[in-house]
Amino acid sequence: MGIIRKIQNKFSQFRQADRKVDWLVDYWYWRRFTNRHKKQIPINLAFDRDHGVETATEIPLEAVGVPLADVERGNGVYRALTEELFRTSLASIRIDSSQFTFVDIGSGKGKVMFMAADLPFKRVVGIEYALGLHDVAIRNIATYRSTTQKCHDIEAIYGDALQYSLPAGPVLLFTFNALSKELMRDFMIKLDRDAAANRDRPLFFIYTNLRKVAEVGAAFDGLPNLRTIRRVRNFVVVANDAGRKLAG
Repeated sequence: MGIIRKIQNKFSQFRQADRKVDWLVDYWYWRRFTNRHKKQIPINLAFDRDHGVETATEIPLEAVGVPLADVERGNGVYRALTEELFRTSLASIRIDSSQFTFVDIGSGKGKVMFMAADLPFKRVVGIEYALGLHDVAIRNIATYRSTTQKCHDIEAIYGDALQYSLPAGPVLLFTFNALSKELMRDFMIKLDRDAAANRDRPLFFIYTNLRKVAEVGAAFDGLPNLRTIRRVRNFVVVANDAGRKLAG
């Protein structure tokens, strides 16, 4: 009876939708995401076992110190990024990572920082505004182990990404769908101003989403100093002129 009721509810939603093709496409994406996510859970747990950390467990942001009024700033829930999407998005640009500082916006429990540390970045930094997640990241940094680690300068910072001052030198910023659509646009405007203030410094920003990048709308459009250089279903790469020259 439960299954029949679910089918009836979905059919009712479809009938009420103004744009039925869009509704079907969105429904397909969510079903695909749900199925892939279930298969990813044991892989995420294996990452934790192999590296002596705890990053796999999902948790609502209000349970980790985020006031209810601010939960929507971070899309409501902490979830770990897949290794596959991280590596694919990083491989889409050809840079000498040893010249760059890696900055993870919305670093959560630290998994992206640990994956970045497998590359020879000068430094790996994570910015997180949920105190409970930041505390877990600090503990994870202390226990993290890896036979493939190339960067050993890893720092977790508790703070607001919109107030964060970029480090000197070439920078690669990364986020896994950490900000709401509105705040993502605010952050990109801030980043565009940073790019204008230091035009000779290579600057890249990679946005990833396990479902589709269209969820953040026009967050990357119309920026005078930053341009989209790669865009596929689940990640976008944005760069300034100096970065585009390096990326080829």
